[in-house]
Amino acid sequence: MKISYQSLWPLLFLSPLVIADPFEDAELDLSALMEMDVQVTSAMKRAQSAFDTASSIYVLSKEQINKSGANSVPEALKMVPGLIVRQLDNNQWAISSRGVASRFSSKLLVMVDGQSLYTPKFAAVYWETLNVPLYDIERIEVIRGQGGLLWGTNANNGVINIITKNSIDTRGAYANATTGNQINIDANARYGGDLSNKGSYRIYGHVKDANESKKGISLTPSDTAKQHSLGLRADFTPSDEWSALIQGDVTHSNLGQNYRGVIDETNRNVSFSGDLSRTDSRVMARLENRISPDANQMLQVSWLKQSGNQTYIKENFESIDIDYQMNFLYDSLQLDWGLNYRYNKISFEESVFLDSDKDLDNLQQYGGLIQAQYNVIPNYLDLVVGTRLDHNDLTGWENQPSARVIYKPQERHLIWGAISRSVRTPTLIEFNDDYKVNGTVVEEALGGSTGIKAIDEYAIATYLNGNDKVESENYVSYELGYRFEGNNTSLDLSAFHTDADNIAAIRFNTDPNQFLPAIRFFQLGQFEQAAFALTQTRVDLDVVSQGETTTNGFDIVATWQPLNNLSTELGYSYTKIDYDLPEGATPTIGFDSTNRQVFGKVNYTLFNKHNIFATLRVENSDAYNTDRYTTMDITWNYQINQTWSTALSGKNLFAGSHIEYNNTRETYTLPNYIDECITFSIKASF
Repeated sequence: MKISYQSLWPLLFLSPLVIADPFEDAELDLSALMEMDVQVTSAMKRAQSAFDTASSIYVLSKEQINKSGANSVPEALKMVPGLIVRQLDNNQWAISSRGVASRFSSKLLVMVDGQSLYTPKFAAVYWETLNVPLYDIERIEVIRGQGGLLWGTNANNGVINIITKNSIDTRGAYANATTGNQINIDANARYGGDLSNKGSYRIYGHVKDANESKKGISLTPSDTAKQHSLGLRADFTPSDEWSALIQGDVTHSNLGQNYRGVIDETNRNVSFSGDLSRTDSRVMARLENRISPDANQMLQVSWLKQSGNQTYIKENFESIDIDYQMNFLYDSLQLDWGLNYRYNKISFEESVFLDSDKDLDNLQQYGGLIQAQYNVIPNYLDLVVGTRLDHNDLTGWENQPSARVIYKPQERHLIWGAISRSVRTPTLIEFNDDYKVNGTVVEEALGGSTGIKAIDEYAIATYLNGNDKVESENYVSYELGYRFEGNNTSLDLSAFHTDADNIAAIRFNTDPNQFLPAIRFFQLGQFEQAAFALTQTRVDLDVVSQGETTTNGFDIVATWQPLNNLSTELGYSYTKIDYDLPEGATPTIGFDSTNRQVFGKVNYTLFNKHNIFATLRVENSDAYNTDRYTTMDITWNYQINQTWSTALSGKNLFAGSHIEYNNTRETYTLPNYIDECITFSIKASF
């Protein structure tokens, strides 16, 4: 059932419209964050000052998320400078860092409170079904660059760790509702309270009903979204030495999408519409123990289940992760070590264009890490070295070492450098599966016409075959960075160079003898028989580990607070990717490309009760077969009183109806035009 925009207006008249209080955000604004020591955990897998981190890290705060008008995690990530966030349609996204983003990006590790969302079948994060309540996010930590030592494989280009609030900070009631020209209703409710004097809890729910896009590339858009979810979290602190948390949620999504795939005897990609029905469930429990003032330990156990049923594809994925870590301090040495185990259970029904060579229904991965940070010269020079050793069922043992240096030449200035190695293990698509792709047209393969239309236009069945000899991709990165923090300004610079080998590529591997009958019939003038003989042939393309890439780039982020109520941010990112492939090989995803991004952000509070928050992005890349585009997201926030607030947002402004992602080589991906979106939100906290 569709809900009209007018259905939310009565809420305004039910709200206590008394004299408006000043803009009260118990949370800090962007300018206040410049004055505090922001702690992060993703870069070192323990609490550490973001300023002192030897990584290109960006912290997206709860204050920015709350003021931005974002309605989903991907929308919030558009506020991270240097991060590639491209929208395919009203529910699909391509997100990555320091590389080429795709619908199934495999080199960016995404986590919620340290729980990995990576699926080994497609190496994908289903962004459209990831439902983390934005109002319960403490911060989002984004590492641009390698994170393999701490977080394991597939963290080659970056790490995104979504960290949610402790339930002690979410006591009481909260509700919000959003509507707009693309959203019928997006509503959330949460209630939290105390558990005796030893803990706290919260429960929350979410419903969403969104419309389809206005314009498609080749099909009428069908990208509607209906979603509902329920979750809870409980935190316990029985003593000063022990703390624990348990959280879980379940989200069910029904999404309309346009697809492209080979589904009939024409052997050609066909565009079609279908529905995706998906249920995502997560449970995570963590136990932390402060052994002494200089040592602590942590045990985390998590379970993830994803069940999806869409047109021609049905999959079930389940994983169990167990992580143990200990951190301790001895004089000038900080030592971190840990052990990890992951079990994946995979059930994937064969479809018209995908089948498996081997019956791989489960995968296991286990290993450990050790890392030491030594204060060589107190308050001036630190050295961080470590390595991770992991074993997986596809490629065996993998080693990911890292060395980092932190130098503080003077107060408020920091220089850091890093050399690290990371790996990306093959997906099951690359290792085990045979995927039917767009057929090879005879005339294009021959480079000329035979004069017989039925033969020239015939598309030979073409398969992209997984290869159990494929190896893990190896990445060696060199990074250098500089940071400065002044009273009302800051600057963050980082440059990188990455060499990679064993990059997955596609190579022709077809037996030419199978075409001899068709050739003989053609030479005899028996054209109908020749055309029929072609139907008994196939073109085979194999996934091989024969590619190399070189990636160079840099990121610049500067902040400036000219007034107490005005803070600004400006960024520029540049990435150049060059492939080196043997003759006859082509990349699986991506090609030689250059990516440029200009980024700006403004946070302005006026008249005490009003706030304007805006983000501007200029995207210029030849990796996505699109034009350069400029978009702005801007939100006007109005704090009515301590209980009620409203927000009016304009999204994707300036660009008009535009395409952000148009890589037509990808099977099963068919984007739509992205349009401007206007939303109105009302929030209440009790």
